[in-house]
Amino acid sequence: MSLNRLAAMSEAAPNSDPKTIAVLLSTMRSGSTLLKALLAQAPDISDLPETDFQKFRGADARQQIEALSPEPILVMKRPGWFNEISKYPRLPEVAGLKRIVLVRDAYANGLSARKMVFRHVPWLQRSGVGNRFIIERYWAGTNRRLLEMARADTENTVLVRYEDVLRDPLGETARLFAFLGSAQKDGVDTYGRPQGYDWTWGKDDGGAVIKSLKVQAPRQLTYDDRKLFAMITNSAAVRSLRRDLGFPALPAP
Repeated sequence: MSLNRLAAMSEAAPNSDPKTIAVLLSTMRSGSTLLKALLAQAPDISDLPETDFQKFRGADARQQIEALSPEPILVMKRPGWFNEISKYPRLPEVAGLKRIVLVRDAYANGLSARKMVFRHVPWLQRSGVGNRFIIERYWAGTNRRLLEMARADTENTVLVRYEDVLRDPLGETARLFAFLGSAQKDGVDTYGRPQGYDWTWGKDDGGAVIKSLKVQAPRQLTYDDRKLFAMITNSAAVRSLRRDLGFPALPAP
């Protein structure tokens, strides 16, 4: 544990104010592990493994969450799963809950989610199987709910695009530090390895990129998967949601 983190925890100890509790909401394969790692570079923000915040219900929810880590700001992340489209997220029952809504554009998110699902059957990754479910049901269904949540409570909710984090990590993390009320003012673009747990598939991102410990510049998309591209461009609901989320227009088919 760093000296800065110890100092921040020591300063917060005499304070009787309740901790700031935040949830990081997203689809799977949207960059939540990266964003959580970046936020945890602030000495006063927790570095928790993936935590199912949906289980914290009832009168003692705040007490249970505050016991997870000593920092004055606790950030819990757990993406929505395929079987939760109509009910994710079930938010913890705590007053003053802050929500970070993280979204990733449909094409890149769809590619990554399909690769995750069919990682042991490579030929299915290129077959187009599952495109309609992943894009129209999962991506659009989950992100539409998250967008409606963001619009309903603008004071306690902030919308973040994964692509913006890659393009401007310093600016985006500084914006989020301010939103969370952190004493950290400067943004960050590097991060350390987690303390007390490992990044592993099934909970956090276990790939090579996250282990580089630095935000990687975004790669130019070529839209080579024409079946996935057509699924996105031919769906009025997906096109509308992309616009509402602030994503740029796709190239002509």
